[in-house]
Amino acid sequence: MAIRIDHFMYAVPSLDEGMSWAENTFGTEAAYGGEHVGLGTRNALMSLGSTYLEIIAPDPAQPLEGTFGEAIGALSKGGLVTWCAEETLSEVASSLSALDVSTSGPNRTRRQTTDGGIMEWELLFPSKSPFRGCMPFFIDWLDCKNPKDPNPIAGQFQSLSISNPSADNLQKILNSIGLKVPVISGEPSLSISITGKKGEVILSSTIETSAISIR
Repeated sequence: MAIRIDHFMYAVPSLDEGMSWAENTFGTEAAYGGEHVGLGTRNALMSLGSTYLEIIAPDPAQPLEGTFGEAIGALSKGGLVTWCAEETLSEVASSLSALDVSTSGPNRTRRQTTDGGIMEWELLFPSKSPFRGCMPFFIDWLDCKNPKDPNPIAGQFQSLSISNPSADNLQKILNSIGLKVPVISGEPSLSISITGKKGEVILSSTIETSAISIR
């Protein structure tokens, strides 16, 4: 499997508000995805052509204390948190180990779908990464259909921009695993460009979302 950008995670404090924001921003309704059992979150999804946008929010039906859902529920507004790349997890773990980057996983994760079914996939995370959301995590969809295909189209992904104080180190890691994404020196931030029916849309991280760790 050739490594590729799988999706971008856009966190909002309320999914209802996030779905309204998406429709206003892109002129297309996001599709409700489902609940991440045990993580305190639920999501909505939009295709970006070669990748997709995950709008993730707290799930009020789950206990939130100590979960990722609790962290994003405290946000004052939405923003990009991180990004994800698809690759055979054993291969990317080996490549990162050669660069002295430790990883956690693979971890089996699941989401309950709107039809009552269960989707399962595996995730690999950089351990104690100093790059936080500027460094992607990794996914293997196993037997699941990639969400970029069946969901409403918000637009077409054009580019990803990354800024980080340790730009040279992060750039070396990304290049070594086959992700040719430019990294510039600066405060930690992510930004993506999307073209859709309303023209170009830029989504960015915020100071709050840049400080969030998904692990």
